[in-house]
Amino acid sequence: MSLMTFPMKCGLKCICTFLSLDFHSSGDVPFFVPPRFKRTPQLNEEKEEREYAEEWELHPDLHTQRGSVTVGSWFPLGSIRPDLYQLPEEPSEWALPNGSAVRLWFALRYQQEREQLVVSLLRAANLPVQCQGNVTLVKLQLLPSDDRRHRQAKARRKGCHPQFNDTFVFQVSNSCIDQCSLKMSMYTVDHQKKHHLVGQVMIPLRHSELKETAGKVQWRDLDNESDQPLSKNGDIQVSLNYNQSLHRLTAVVLRARGLQCCSVCAQVSLKIHTRVVRNKWTTVAKGNNPSFNERLTFRLLPMQLDTACLTLQLQQASTEEPVLLGIVVIGPFMYARGRELEHWNDMVSKPQELVRQWHPLGSADKVQELQ
Repeated sequence: MSLMTFPMKCGLKCICTFLSLDFHSSGDVPFFVPPRFKRTPQLNEEKEEREYAEEWELHPDLHTQRGSVTVGSWFPLGSIRPDLYQLPEEPSEWALPNGSAVRLWFALRYQQEREQLVVSLLRAANLPVQCQGNVTLVKLQLLPSDDRRHRQAKARRKGCHPQFNDTFVFQVSNSCIDQCSLKMSMYTVDHQKKHHLVGQVMIPLRHSELKETAGKVQWRDLDNESDQPLSKNGDIQVSLNYNQSLHRLTAVVLRARGLQCCSVCAQVSLKIHTRVVRNKWTTVAKGNNPSFNERLTFRLLPMQLDTACLTLQLQQASTEEPVLLGIVVIGPFMYARGRELEHWNDMVSKPQELVRQWHPLGSADKVQELQ
């Protein structure tokens, strides 16, 4: 053996001896073989699909308990929940009106940042049978800001229960929203393209009420003037509401009809027993069928409901001294009978609504009897 190969063999022998000693001292080194992934045959995939379909039939309600985007075998990414996009159809909400009244469903939302009133016109019900083959239109106006302009919605199908599902936007400032009213008039168009008025509704707007009912489905029965004959001195339409918690009586003077003058205003008085507590006036409106759309509020305690009444007088404002055109008294049994008494009782029993009613105007001689 040469001198050069001897140290090399000795060195390799020493290294092997050192490694064997180190392994014995530290124990066995753990070593794992990763599993081999095999592609699932097509037969297994079809079996899984069948099991998936069977589980879906056994548990159809699972989709209501998960989100619209999930990861797993039940829901692929991007699935849609149709129940989130359906309109509410509660019996109380979509109940048909009694008798021959025509009902209109809608929703209101006021966006204060953009100063926009969003009106969603949904559907109508109980149209007369003669209107079944006609096209149904609804004209929307925001009074008094744009009384010369209107938006128009056309029903998507004919019949006695037409559907609209249209949305309209009105630009109105925060300072003017409480003085505005939304007017919706429904027409049917016959084969000769003649428009026939079915009815209309006037909705006074108030910022606080719009905040409470934002986006909620509401309904109103249309007012059909053809069913109510004109009285001798004309008629006045009023909406009443009493908020017991706020001790607030609200009277909305909407409009009048059948008058014999061109410029009128309305005086509304709150009377308790024989004493006049407060007088308020509307602005002057012109025409034989003027529109006021003004909201007047009075403070009234709940204990005073049986001893208070509202007196409405229409006055001609074109002369130096106002000329009385007619008067109506709305109140409890102590003051009123018939339609006026019914209106007061409906106001007390329906605190969540603005109860609307037409009233015939009495002659000016009735003022002396009330004083």
